[in-house]
Formats: sequence, structure tokens, C-alpha cells
Amino acid sequence: MSTSNTQTYAIVFADIVESTRMYESLGDTLAKKLITELEEAIAQVVIACGGHVVEIIGDEVMSRYDNPSSAVIAACRIHERVELYAEQSGMPMAARIGLHYGPAIFEAGRMYGDSVNVAARMAAIAQAKQIITTEQVVEALPDELRLMARQFDKVKVKGKVERMIIYDLLWQKEDVTFIHTAPITQSLATKTLILEYNNKTYKMPPTQGSVGIGRDPKNELVVNASSASRSHAVLEYYRGKYVLKDISTNGTYLTTQNQQSLYLRRETIPLLGHGMIGLGEPVSDNNKHLISYRFQESK
Repeated sequence: MSTSNTQTYAIVFADIVESTRMYESLGDTLAKKLITELEEAIAQVVIACGGHVVEIIGDEVMSRYDNPSSAVIAACRIHERVELYAEQSGMPMAARIGLHYGPAIFEAGRMYGDSVNVAARMAAIAQAKQIITTEQVVEALPDELRLMARQFDKVKVKGKVERMIIYDLLWQKEDVTFIHTAPITQSLATKTLILEYNNKTYKMPPTQGSVGIGRDPKNELVVNASSASRSHAVLEYYRGKYVLKDISTNGTYLTTQNQQSLYLRRETIPLLGHGMIGLGEPVSDNNKHLISYRFQESK
């Protein structure tokens, strides 16, 4: 007789993207070999991060963890492992990942409950190389992992009366450093943020505190773009990191050094590496009011 155990779990779904096309283009034997090898590699990552593989069905690996931090770290390392396997195999393989934190029933090696359905829904929303999660996960994360979270959307989930706030976790090292490096408070404390706009260079050392950006001449960085608000955004140095905060009507666009495009609307995101900022207008060759940013060691 089986017994059920209801408790709170962090649940992760990792789907291999476009596996159907692989079967069509490579044939059943080779496609199955590649997908099976990759799923085995993902399972190894799950175990190494303290998780448990619940089941592998088709092109999907489901896993559970005792806490959201382990689940988030595992999700990031799964993406890293998939990228490595794609490079080694020469195949354009990628994963999309969704996770949720909540009560679920664990019985006879399987999981049941609303939390499982929510986690699966997050995976369905995610695109290739993306991690989508819920507010329940983000609120339970420590500060150094919560920096990864960017509010992504509000969505209707089956069985839920209200729309759920969901988040995109910026896992790539070019965007957020969180596992394999020193804490951000150490890495950016001695660096100056360099901004370049309209052939002029602006420097923001950690001691400055904040820089206002917008059309208003009172801003430290004045951007005379029709799409920019008078007070459009604020750059702040806070708790050892530089953050970009949108306070505008039209939102702020950000392209990171790995060409990932982000859109902020009344949101805050940490700046790392280098990239481009667009005020109320996407980053493109047609945007003549782009702000570039990078870091240099403070003297």
C-alpha cells in the first residue's frame, strides 16, 4: 500500500526545445540518442544540485528540490550543461525551464497537485534558453539570487482566479554573476560606471549615489529624445551594485553584451558587463539616442 506525503517543494520542468524537428531532420535513431544523452546529463546536474529526478517523459525532465535556491541554481546549471552539450555535439540544442515553489503530493515516486501544474505552465511560457518562475520562488530567494529576477508578465493560469506575476531569471553570466564568482559587493565596489551618449562620456563612481536620466535639464544625463520622459530613469549604486530603475511612461530598453534584449516598465535591474540603453525606444541602429554603458576600475 503506497503512502502519500504532502509538503512544500520547488518543482522544475526542463524541456528540450524543438525535439520534434530533430526527429524529422536527423531520423529517429540519432535524434533519440542525442536527446537521451542530454536528458541523462540534465539528470546528473539535478542530483549534483541536491535535487531528485521525478520523471523523464519524452523531451522533458521533471525534478524536485527542498528549497527554491537549489532549484534556481540547478536551472541555471542545466542551461549551462545544455549549451556545453550543444557545442560538443555540434547540434543547436537548447532548453526552456519553468519552476514554482508550493505544496504538492509525493506518492509512489510521482508528484501531484496545483504546484506541479503551475511549474509546468511556467515551462510552457518560457522560450529557448529562458527560465520563467513565480513570485513564490522569487520571494523565497536570498538577495544574491533575487538579483537575477526581472518581472516578466502577468498571466492567467488554469485554476487561478487572479493573474499570476511571473519572472524571468537572468541566468547567463554576462548578465548576473551569482555562483562561480565573488559577491557583487566585492566585484563592483571598486569599479566606475562609464556612460557614453551623444559623443560625451559620463562617469559614475560608487560614491556618487545616483544619476538621473531624461529630457529635463535638471538630470545629470540629459537625453533629448522624443520618446524619453522628463524624468525617465535613475541609475543608483546600492548595496554594492549598480542598478537601472525605470520611472518612465514608455519604459526602458536594455541590450546586454550577449545581445539579450530586455524591457523594463517601472522595474529595476542590476547592470553588469556592458551594453546599450534605449529610453522609450528599442535598441537598434535607427535609435539615435542610445546610451552605452561599461565598467572600468576606479583609480
